Amino acid sequence: MDPVRADRIRLLYGSSFPAVFMSLAAGSILAALLWPAADRAAVVAWLALLAVASAARVALFVAYRARAPKDGPGLLAWERPYVWTLLASSATWGLGAAWIMPKGSLLHQALTIFVLVGMAGAALAAYSAIRELVVATLVLVLAPATLLLFASPDASANLVGVGVLLFLLSSFRASRVISDTLQQNFQMTHALREAAASAERIASIDALTGLTNRRSFEERAESPFQFCQRNALPIAAVVIDLDHFKQINDTRGHGVGDEAIRHCARLIQSGLRRSDLCCRWGGEEFVVLLPGTSLAQAEVVAEDIRATIAQTPVPTDEGPLRVTASLGVAEGGETLEALIHQADLALYRAKREGRNRVACDRAPAPAEAETA
Repeated sequence: MDPVRADRIRLLYGSSFPAVFMSLAAGSILAALLWPAADRAAVVAWLALLAVASAARVALFVAYRARAPKDGPGLLAWERPYVWTLLASSATWGLGAAWIMPKGSLLHQALTIFVLVGMAGAALAAYSAIRELVVATLVLVLAPATLLLFASPDASANLVGVGVLLFLLSSFRASRVISDTLQQNFQMTHALREAAASAERIASIDALTGLTNRRSFEERAESPFQFCQRNALPIAAVVIDLDHFKQINDTRGHGVGDEAIRHCARLIQSGLRRSDLCCRWGGEEFVVLLPGTSLAQAEVVAEDIRATIAQTPVPTDEGPLRVTASLGVAEGGETLEALIHQADLALYRAKREGRNRVACDRAPAPAEAETA
């Protein structure tokens, strides 16, 4: 979806609703000004048509606000009805004003043009987000009465028509300037938003693996941890450390070491649920949070990860490189920090017991922690 186009639609619906009532008010004023000299039946008929066109626009605005469309095709679908109802209202104004404008009274013709120019100026201010729409609106509002002025045998009426034509041409130029400025503002706004979103992604994502980094993980993990605590649900953590990783860097180089970390990160992530959180904790160490998962279930997940890493060599230019990992698993705990610490202690035990294995431990429950 074109974000600039979406911004234009939001701006039109958000800012031009009062223009509907201004149109009705201006129509009533014009009718009162022309009432002594115009065909009163025509004036009443025109006001009725203007009221119908305005009611259609009000209904459109009400429907838009009731549905509150978000970004996407649902929002873009509201552009066409806006354009058509505005063009219908503009045509009602332009053709209707030319219809009721007294042909033999220069004063009432000038009053009609005065009101029409005011309506055109309001349209220039309200609808410049879409230049083509402004141009069409100006032409529909001003062209019919202007053509009648040029067709009049009265030279003064012709001069008024020339003035309206000059106003129309200058409005076309102004609409280009305003529309281009709005376009640039929309584009700059989206560029800034994308830059901010990109900076946020960079700040929260580990550049080497694409996993969540430690800082972001600690922020995001707190919410599911607290949810499980409040609802008496199990929650487990797995700490993963690649075995003998320093030897890989020393013998195969840091480039191969980085590829091993990326490779294992993909393997770990592939075995998790969408609700699980995984991060690169630092160096060759990873942490996984498993909400709603008991210690026994987490041990199964950890064993699957261990086996997958052990059985899936890292492809390198010098041939496949076999890597193993040790994993520590813990459940519960008074705080998220305590849970990860307990899993880390289990990891140390797995290292001591020979590596390439899973060791489990249960973090102290809140009551146990207080007793201790």
